[in-house]
Amino acid sequence: MSTGAAIFVYHNFVEHPDGAAPTAQPYVLSQAQLDAHLAVLEAKGFRPSRIADVLDDPSSGRFVLSFDDGHGSDYSVAFPRLQRRGWPGCFFIVASLVGESGMLGWRELREMASAGMEIGSHSLTHPFLHRASTEEIRREFGDSKRILEDGLGQEVTLASLPRGSAAPGMSALIASLGYRAFCTSEPGLVTSTTDAFALPRIAIKQRTSTGFVSQVMAGRTLTLATLRSSHVIKRVGKSIVGPDRWWRVRGALAAAAERVRS
Repeated sequence: MSTGAAIFVYHNFVEHPDGAAPTAQPYVLSQAQLDAHLAVLEAKGFRPSRIADVLDDPSSGRFVLSFDDGHGSDYSVAFPRLQRRGWPGCFFIVASLVGESGMLGWRELREMASAGMEIGSHSLTHPFLHRASTEEIRREFGDSKRILEDGLGQEVTLASLPRGSAAPGMSALIASLGYRAFCTSEPGLVTSTTDAFALPRIAIKQRTSTGFVSQVMAGRTLTLATLRSSHVIKRVGKSIVGPDRWWRVRGALAAAAERVRS
């Protein structure tokens, strides 16, 4: 068994309560799927936490529910479910998309922050960053930090990596911009020896079962090893064809699978 706290990352949810998740978009979950995940975490008595809590005490049984991109469903679907339970959540926002169609606006973000939700930066424009220059990274995370702080009226100290591929030395640069922590796409649990600027997270997809969530929380070594192996394979694939082409190919395959099912 592995020990440590888990940071889960969700992305988007179907707006209709009975709507099915589109199979061509693997990171979009139905509301029923989200409810099932929350129910198993609640039933087993695990401890909902903020990232700030996990940085101070990354003990087993703690979990963080984080949400990337800033979709409107964060407010309409996830936020009320967290509020009903008295749970915190961490919402990473693409600053240039605030107020755009289908995305969170400042009113929603301020309400969520006032309710105790953590708000962090998911960059300024959600770009591929594997070849980004120092100036580009400073713009993406420095400008987004300022925009979010101005819009929220509070300090923003958390950030997460968009699109899964970081530039060399990026963590140190993020730290220099005044952030306290940086979440990556590497799978794993947070422990007392984890670098705060290389926090692992567990990506949640449509196929993620409640059993899988339980196994992660239980620190099942095989489950975590399988996650890391899959991530290594993905990283090798990206290094061969490039991250942008990797995403295009994956999207095309998902769309083809959707047509077959239709």
